[in-house]
Amino acid sequence: MESQLNNDSDSAPERTNAKQEKPKRVKDASFRNLELVDDSQLYNLRSRDNLASYTRRLFDRRHFISAYARSKSLSRGRNMFLGRAWLILQPILDVAVYAFIFGYVLHVSRGMDNFIGFLTIGVIYLKFATGGLSAGISIIRGSKGLISSFNFPTAAVPISTTIKQMIDHAIPAMVAIVGALLFQLDKGISWTIILVVPLYFLIHCFSLGCMFIVGRATAFIPDLKSVVGIINRGLFFISGVFFDLSKFDKNPHIQAIMQANPIYQFLTAVRQLVLDGEVPPLGTWLYIAAWSFGLLIIGYFYFWQAEERYAVVK
Repeated sequence: MESQLNNDSDSAPERTNAKQEKPKRVKDASFRNLELVDDSQLYNLRSRDNLASYTRRLFDRRHFISAYARSKSLSRGRNMFLGRAWLILQPILDVAVYAFIFGYVLHVSRGMDNFIGFLTIGVIYLKFATGGLSAGISIIRGSKGLISSFNFPTAAVPISTTIKQMIDHAIPAMVAIVGALLFQLDKGISWTIILVVPLYFLIHCFSLGCMFIVGRATAFIPDLKSVVGIINRGLFFISGVFFDLSKFDKNPHIQAIMQANPIYQFLTAVRQLVLDGEVPPLGTWLYIAAWSFGLLIIGYFYFWQAEERYAVVK
């Protein structure tokens, strides 16, 4: 009996040790399937590349940018009875309303030979120049699903939007030129109309620069949308859309402000080419080009600096 107890007592520690060692074997087995991974080559998908790499990635996606822009272009009027006829009717109706208000009601047209042509170019081409402000206020939040779902340079969105605008604006641009010339058939058509094409390109470069700046600013400070709206409306009155600068001969300060406005210079250059048959001075071309490419470069750099934050915009 005593020997049996001794045997039991001797075997108890062994069983206890067996129970203590069992989880140790399980623990060791769990680590047996683990492998060490070298994370030196891993990187954050939303990290910001340096500017050169970012630009290369953007260039590599040029086909996506072009295809995305073309898929969204000429969409006005798709769900309307008149369809794409609104691409022509909309600018005509806009000009008709402003012509009635400023020409018939306010008599701003006094002393102007071709007020309708002057106004047509002003109203339509102003929308080209300020299109970046209008689209920029919702460019990031409106594309939040696309930006958060795919890893690509976010600057592709404003660029594709600008390409879309260039396609959409081609018809109104021709409507403006034809409409302006119809009211001065006695003067004929000058070869200088061809130079509207580089101006058209420069206007949209200027618009893209605005879109970059406004897009980033309003993405993180939504209150700025109201400020941009006020600026957009103010540009209508200080860009010479419906009046000539000669009306302010007695106020040189207003003349200086308007002449410094690049949008006024854009509109004046287009009018000189279409209505007057004259080539704008070299200084005007340089001023417009400096504004267009300068604002585009500054806007692109400013937009790139917040690249890693766009995917988390609420």
